[in-house]
Amino acid sequence: MRPPREDTLPWYKQFWPWFLISLPGSVVIAAIITINIAFKTSDGLVSDEYYKEGLAIYRDADSATKAYDLGIAGNLNYDADTGSLNLVLDRPLENAPQQLVLEIFHPTRKNHDQLLQLTTVDNQRYVGRAESLIAANWKLELHPAEKDWRVTGRMLIPGPGEARLESGQAKKRPE
Repeated sequence: MRPPREDTLPWYKQFWPWFLISLPGSVVIAAIITINIAFKTSDGLVSDEYYKEGLAIYRDADSATKAYDLGIAGNLNYDADTGSLNLVLDRPLENAPQQLVLEIFHPTRKNHDQLLQLTTVDNQRYVGRAESLIAANWKLELHPAEKDWRVTGRMLIPGPGEARLESGQAKKRPE
């Protein structure tokens, strides 16, 4: 019978102690990297003025209700090659403003948002021009300068470049 083998190497020259030390060591390194990322980058989706924005929800609901009561809705067409926007309302606006404001919101990147002026062609049609839109499900909001009423919609890019703009209540209208 053979005598048991005796290791003559010190512990720090063997594989297993270093393997076992590397496991918690890698967690510490990952935690340090995560903390650095958290401090160096900002979360663009969190607002510092959440209370004021919460109060604005009530005003937005009122403006959507007014758009529904006035029967304001329409179709927006976007030509990706030229950036031209063509808005055709379902029916003419009374006291049609010379310009309407179209806000285009990217779902996650605020630096891609656009604020545009659409100019009247007649009391039912407005035109404007937008910068190139990257691939996203864009949120659209149309209102006059004084924000008396507002209609919203979504436009998927890439896609046909068409969007239906209506008040939130129009989508819930009973048939």
